[in-house]
Amino acid sequence: MAKATKNNSFRIYPWVFIPLVALVYYTTFYMMSMMSDADYGFDWIAVLIFTIQFGVIWWLSQFTLDRLLIRGWKMNIPFFLLGVTAIVLLNECIYFTFRSIYVTIKYPEFPLFNWFLLTITTLEGLLKGIMIMSLLFSLHFFKRWRLENEENERLKRNELELQNRALKSQLNPHFLFNNLNTLSGLIRQDPVIANEFLKEMSDMYRYILKTTESEVVPLMEEIQFAESYTRLLKKRFGKNFNYSTEVNDFNYVLPPISLHLLLENVIKHNRIDEECPLYLTIKQKEDSLVVENTISRKNNVDSTKKGLQILREQYSFLTNKSIEINEKNNLFSVKLPLLKITR
Repeated sequence: MAKATKNNSFRIYPWVFIPLVALVYYTTFYMMSMMSDADYGFDWIAVLIFTIQFGVIWWLSQFTLDRLLIRGWKMNIPFFLLGVTAIVLLNECIYFTFRSIYVTIKYPEFPLFNWFLLTITTLEGLLKGIMIMSLLFSLHFFKRWRLENEENERLKRNELELQNRALKSQLNPHFLFNNLNTLSGLIRQDPVIANEFLKEMSDMYRYILKTTESEVVPLMEEIQFAESYTRLLKKRFGKNFNYSTEVNDFNYVLPPISLHLLLENVIKHNRIDEECPLYLTIKQKEDSLVVENTISRKNNVDSTKKGLQILREQYSFLTNKSIEINEKNNLFSVKLPLLKITR
């Protein structure tokens, strides 16, 4: 709808532009006292005649230009000069036709034709020709630039969408791989919790399937998804796993499964036992969400190292804001920008 409105604007411009040019054109001649008609005062009928003259020349020039371009003519200097010449001839015809009518009726004392008048109108036609052809060429190049720009934007958007889909296709195997590793460990440690984890996994996959086609999800859903996962981790690690969530404003969105990727990352890279209890917080800071945990790194980690990479690329697809990763005072934190839906 917006595109159609923009295209129509090109059709409206001449209706404003042509009378304005005619008024300025006549006023300039009038003020310079170059026209004998000036002795009779400012003549609005003459302005109307100039408007019609400009309008006819403009529409015929534009019509002819469009048709010749469709037939394969190139916009170059010979084409420009040919257009100027045609406008000079057309201007002469229109001017002397109107003059023969108007002067005969209103100013019969003026001659209909003389060589000086022909010279003046030829130079005037040359000026109009250069002006109109320059404007038509400029408008054509501008329209073509805008269409090419829109096409480039569309192609760029399609490319980004394809990249985002490719990222999501990597996300599901990554999620499955990490959770199967966790499930494998739970089966050996506690079959009851392993069974609960498996059930929770099915719920998580239901959420993932639900959000597969979504670029973003509400913050509320993502927090609920993360809390479901942290409750499961609490069952697994008991008092050695401590977490808190502090989110007050849920009027944001973020890429789906962002928090789960970060939680997986925390569990995968850190020891969680009596010697090294883990403290995890999910805290909102204005328009960001910070996931912070204490550091107790494992010695050997089987990692694909794709979690944070996928998250970075998802954000680069959606916004110019990027995630921030910090490590300070034995704390590791990831700051996720929260996004607003713009309509």
